[in-house]
Amino acid sequence: MTDTAQSTTRPELIDSLVQDRADESQGPADRLVVAYCFTPYVDTSGTVMAKRVRLLGEPVDVIQNEMSSIRGIDPGVEAVAGDLIRRRAILPTQTRFSSWPSIREWCEAGEAKVDQWVADSGGTAPWRSMYSRSHFVASHYLAALVKDKHPEIEWEAEFSDPCSRDANGAVRFAAVEHDALLRRIRSIVGPLEVEPDVENVFAWAEHLVWSRADRIVFTNENQLEYMIGFIADPQLQRRARERAVVAHHPMLPPRFYELDRADQELESDRINIGYFGNFYGKQSPVDVVRGISALDKDLRRRLALHIYTNDTEKLDEYIEALDVADCVRAHPFLPFLQFLEISTRMDLLLVIDYPLAKDAEKNPFLLSKWGDYEGSGTPVWGLLEESSVLSAMNHDAIRFRTPIQQPTAAAQFLSRLARGVITI
Repeated sequence: MTDTAQSTTRPELIDSLVQDRADESQGPADRLVVAYCFTPYVDTSGTVMAKRVRLLGEPVDVIQNEMSSIRGIDPGVEAVAGDLIRRRAILPTQTRFSSWPSIREWCEAGEAKVDQWVADSGGTAPWRSMYSRSHFVASHYLAALVKDKHPEIEWEAEFSDPCSRDANGAVRFAAVEHDALLRRIRSIVGPLEVEPDVENVFAWAEHLVWSRADRIVFTNENQLEYMIGFIADPQLQRRARERAVVAHHPMLPPRFYELDRADQELESDRINIGYFGNFYGKQSPVDVVRGISALDKDLRRRLALHIYTNDTEKLDEYIEALDVADCVRAHPFLPFLQFLEISTRMDLLLVIDYPLAKDAEKNPFLLSKWGDYEGSGTPVWGLLEESSVLSAMNHDAIRFRTPIQQPTAAAQFLSRLARGVITI
């Protein structure tokens, strides 16, 4: 899930960000953000949540978890929303993706912090609204408990991706424990004609949102239909659909692309193509590298494919095996603001769809980097799955399209690009 460079660890920076009392001269926050992962930790979900805060443009109080045990820190990403944060609690609970004990500990600490802030406000919750986002699903658990205790707060809950299904369409499972927290969760969800998988952390996270959120945010229409289609209880499905909205991954204003220049000069005599993400996995650019390897060397010297990824050592081995070091460059992930900046200097950005999940009629995934690419002003080459949101999108930024998992199509496109048949 990470997509930028790791910097320091727990640390003075984190301690310096904790702010229990708002500066009254700045005005109070009307919105509470419950985000298990949030900046400055290096994580896509936390960065997207910060971008949501920026685009909402309202002061917020933030409750987040201390993530140093599994995530690095990028101090620069604090520029995205740091000035809008009035109070911030960084809870020192154990950090896990979905284990029930960690969710329970997070909820206990989070509720105690909310109770303290409510007491500081004279016993009345000071927030008009609340926003939570998964992944991580712990965010929705705590938000549901806050909503249950303070029903007057309007709760907006966002799903970055399907919770209870993975990218292959298989059930994502983590076991609950039959304890006081689960009893509260059952009470909050209330009686249903058809219960969820009562043993599954992810199923309960979804059902908390379906049953109590006032506004349910999906990143695309396909995801909305896919997730709501799994709701077995007809009344709950109707409720979720009535409250569902679509909001694509947010795009930051142009000034954020100018804040921190990456210390790298691009090759002026080549067409520079940028890819930012993991090299191995569902959205791998392997087919593009294989496509480049099929080109004559006189064409390859006109191209430079820059891959910013987490494991450059393995990528270097792959580059050497395919003998493409003359035109494929391996780079470590950049800090977020430097990633934004260098994306504006690339000639072409590469975006790659997830393959279609086995149980989906349409592709439910929209890449989080799409918002960043869209804001860069740089043309995009999409390796697209035919049912995806990007494939259906009529957007000027998506200048070129080839199908996923077809290295021959990628090679043909790269050949035409290098020969000047296609111009950027």
